[in-house]
Amino acid sequence: MITVKDIANKLGVSPSTVTRALANSSRISPKTKQLVHRTAAEMGYVPNAAAKTMRGKESSLIGLLIPDIENNFYAQIAKAFSEVCNSHDFQLTLAVSDDNPAIEERHIRQLVAARCAGIAIVPTATLTQHSVALLSSRNTAQLIRRNSALNTDWYGIDDVAALRSATNCLLDLNHQRIGLVCGEPALNSGSARYQGYLSALQERNVPIDPALIMRGPPRTHFAQAATNRLRMLSHPPSAIIAAGAGLSEGMLNAVATWSKDDQNAFSLIGYSDSSAFSWWGGSGLTAIALPIHQIAADLCNKLIQLAQDKESKFAQPEDTLYGSHLILRGSVRPYKDISGSVP
Repeated sequence: MITVKDIANKLGVSPSTVTRALANSSRISPKTKQLVHRTAAEMGYVPNAAAKTMRGKESSLIGLLIPDIENNFYAQIAKAFSEVCNSHDFQLTLAVSDDNPAIEERHIRQLVAARCAGIAIVPTATLTQHSVALLSSRNTAQLIRRNSALNTDWYGIDDVAALRSATNCLLDLNHQRIGLVCGEPALNSGSARYQGYLSALQERNVPIDPALIMRGPPRTHFAQAATNRLRMLSHPPSAIIAAGAGLSEGMLNAVATWSKDDQNAFSLIGYSDSSAFSWWGGSGLTAIALPIHQIAADLCNKLIQLAQDKESKFAQPEDTLYGSHLILRGSVRPYKDISGSVP
């Protein structure tokens, strides 16, 4: 491995001169800095990040802690973070909690030990006290979900408005029995989406049937089972909203196993859009489209800005909410009763 001493020997200067030049010290002339940087690159020099960390300096790492890597929603977030980090010569470090607070704490401990310049986290519902204490030592922001135990900025989605809009769309098409597959109450995202659905029904004086509401972990296996349970009700819904990206995949997994008649009997709305949704079922899945890339990129840029400005820290915690819009496709149709007429 090429060392600072190797570069110094090649240039005939002292190792301290090379070290200062690589650190862009004001004590070294621009000409010498340029020469040292060029020579280091030509020789294949790689800085010792561990030694840098031991000297108490911040790394050029940005940590991203998400609950699920199989979910396309979080894959899009990771892609946006990667692009922003690459454009600023930062390195993305990705960790997956699987919504397990113990695993989450272990990852946080490692990210802090690596002196990450910033950490973005999609938190679990039950962050440990140690996790909260560790994150308070870093520039940290919450993404999509918000846990009140963390006193940080939050970059999220106006989920109340998103679900109200989706529910109103179905109500406008004369659907009265609308099923909801939603995240568990402990997650603020699940609660907000449930409130949006509830408020739309209440504003239109539509009776709320608890049997139509399925709440649980935001995973495909839960949504698949919940969607099948809605279908088997003695008085099933005529439409179903899946209020989460993973939940939408689970809903579609369930519906794909149904007969064509059963598929056509339900109107469907998914959460977050993907390329597969545009052609699903031949006519496409109606979906709540979100600016996922923008949200992730804005937050990553903020963390890098704070890392580059050594005097800057997050001020008073702020919420940055992003809107959504509904993409109408063939999975949503006007309600017809069993005689085939629209009421």
